[in-house]
Amino acid sequence: MTTHSGAPERSVVDRTLSILGVFDRDNRTLTLSDISRRSGLPVATVHRIVNKLHGWGALERGEEGGYSIGLRLWETATLAPRYSGLVEAAQSHLVELHGQSGGAAVLALRDGTESVCLSFLSNDPGLTAYWGDPGRRLPLHVTATGLVLLANAGVVLQDEICAGPLRAYTPATITNGTTLRNHLSKIRREGYAMVCGSLREGRGAIAAPVRSARGTVVASVGVVGPLNMLQPSKLAPLVMATAEAISQHDRTEGWRMAGVGA
Repeated sequence: MTTHSGAPERSVVDRTLSILGVFDRDNRTLTLSDISRRSGLPVATVHRIVNKLHGWGALERGEEGGYSIGLRLWETATLAPRYSGLVEAAQSHLVELHGQSGGAAVLALRDGTESVCLSFLSNDPGLTAYWGDPGRRLPLHVTATGLVLLANAGVVLQDEICAGPLRAYTPATITNGTTLRNHLSKIRREGYAMVCGSLREGRGAIAAPVRSARGTVVASVGVVGPLNMLQPSKLAPLVMATAEAISQHDRTEGWRMAGVGA
């Protein structure tokens, strides 16, 4: 008679995804033991799957034996339609925004309850560490780009996030649901978002929505810099003009972004 354990056995696909999922920005290189511990899988299972991933190019092995995400997986990821067309269309406008504003130029889109950085142009390594590593995820309520995306998201998502809890990164981070809801209304009314020290003290940002040809907000573009640089009368029109220029690209040429604006 066969005795079954309480938890069902995980499929090969599930185990493979679990292994890939243990890598993040704070854990870029991991040993087999690290991967086993973080994924909850036996070392023997990890060894077998990692060898397959390494052979295909999804993982690379360093000289000291640690594994990191491989170039082939990165190449595959850049084909994502929500990424490639939009970034290509926006890049020249981001370069111009960076030059005209003197601050960092950032492009982000929403994935669930988080914003995902697609592109970040900055001469300040300190800013890049907090905001700008492409692929970096942050809660929507923390940054100007995230607030723009949240303000233009569905009511169900807004209610969920405003219900909390809202993580505080600094004393200036919005952590009250009612305050956040009022702030979102202001963003929709004024057409841009501004934050001061909400993610990192002494730094702030102004952001505006990027829209598809159908008028749906699909991304946000912003400027990040020292608080003394954030002059709304100067920067808000500049950021909004950049967002409009990127939006115009979809109306004239399209972004090849599958499912956007549907």
